[in-house]
Amino acid sequence: MSLLIGLGMLLAQPTPAPVTELPAWLAGAWVTTGDKDAWTEEWWSTPRAGLMLGASRSGRGQVLSFFEHARIIRSKDGLQFCAMPQGNAGGCFPAASAQPGEIVFENKAHDYPTRIVCRKTEQGVDAEISGPNGSRRQSWRMVPLRN
Repeated sequence: MSLLIGLGMLLAQPTPAPVTELPAWLAGAWVTTGDKDAWTEEWWSTPRAGLMLGASRSGRGQVLSFFEHARIIRSKDGLQFCAMPQGNAGGCFPAASAQPGEIVFENKAHDYPTRIVCRKTEQGVDAEISGPNGSRRQSWRMVPLRN
């Protein structure tokens, strides 16, 4: 009987409300720190009309190795991060959770990554991607880009 009550309580748990607040703290121009030869730069627009536009590029020295166009968009189902790596069709990742200064996007059906995390820090923004169960984790520490 207690098993049925416990199961009933689990089923009665409310579904979390969709994340709808665009991460305004992500707006700006960012660059990685650390290795002087390798670099990643990323730009995000300020939120407007339910949309933030983004772009990034990475390389070593003067050689470009990766670029991506992205957007974070508010829909009736909540926020989605959609990316087009290397100009390809790409995919979208619904916001799984958010709290002040952090947003997590997940798409378990995507090949890699399946999870994208952005966190505001005192110095700038930390970004992390990973596969299923945290596999193949990569992370970047970014600070404001100064011209």
